[in-house]
Amino acid sequence: MKRVIGLIAVLMVAMCMAAPISLAAETDAPAVDEGFEIVTSSPEDGAEGVAVDNFSIKIYFSKEMRPKKDNPDRKAIYKSNYSQFKLTDQEGKTVPIKVYYSPKEKGLMLVAADYSDNNKKDVQIQGAAEYTLTIGDKLEAADGTKFNHTQTIKLKTLNQQRSMIVYMVLMVLMMVGMVFFTIRSTKKAEEKKKEEKTTKGSNPYKEAKRTGKSIEEIVARDQKAKDKKARAEAKQREREEAIEAEILEQMRREKNKRVAAPAPIAKAGSEYRHPVQHSAPKKDEPKKSNKGTTNPKNQSGKKKNSGKKKKKK
Repeated sequence: MKRVIGLIAVLMVAMCMAAPISLAAETDAPAVDEGFEIVTSSPEDGAEGVAVDNFSIKIYFSKEMRPKKDNPDRKAIYKSNYSQFKLTDQEGKTVPIKVYYSPKEKGLMLVAADYSDNNKKDVQIQGAAEYTLTIGDKLEAADGTKFNHTQTIKLKTLNQQRSMIVYMVLMVLMMVGMVFFTIRSTKKAEEKKKEEKTTKGSNPYKEAKRTGKSIEEIVARDQKAKDKKARAEAKQREREEAIEAEILEQMRREKNKRVAAPAPIAKAGSEYRHPVQHSAPKKDEPKKSNKGTTNPKNQSGKKKNSGKKKKKK
């Protein structure tokens, strides 16, 4: 019995000594940052009808992805992150890509099909086809955090043949609609001309014979149409006369804009006073003539002599 109790005590002491070691091991292990993830993408995963031309995918990460300029491993990080993106078609064939970092938007990266001269033969994005972008677990953020998991974005491109058919159908419908409305408007114009012609010079006897109606009904209908047209013309004339009268009244007001009476300059806010001197003309001072000078400027000698001869006579 004593031996059993001793073994139990030894086991308890061993367990107590092992507990701190295990806790230390858990504490010293590197923590996995679960905050590094894809927030959204454009187009989103599972999107359909993606454009074939300039095929590209915008990916918004929860962390800044562009390495800092002062990071000595910047080029190595660029190269490593580039290898973590892989675009494949529905047959598993790899499509050449380019990877871009956004200098303005935080966490934004762009993966686009590489249409450079060296890859033109390999890059043939097909319509109505599925493409998969795979992001590897070794993708590194600007702060050194690893992605630590693999994620895919699957897309389906637009069926260009179907969209072309839909476009052609819409074009045909539009053309048919234009023809229909053109014919309809033309028909209405012809009916209106016919109605005006019938109203102006219709023969009630012939019209009664053609339609089977009485002459009184034909005459009453024509008179009603004439009265309606006369009322419409009268309203139009009234509107035109009112507009003309308004214009004439406006012109008259503009023309009659005059000063009601002379006002002193002080009314305008001026405080200047100019002394007025009234002086009577002297008796011995000869009056000045208002007829002008006797020797005008720029006058030739003949004109001067002719003037003297007239005075002598």
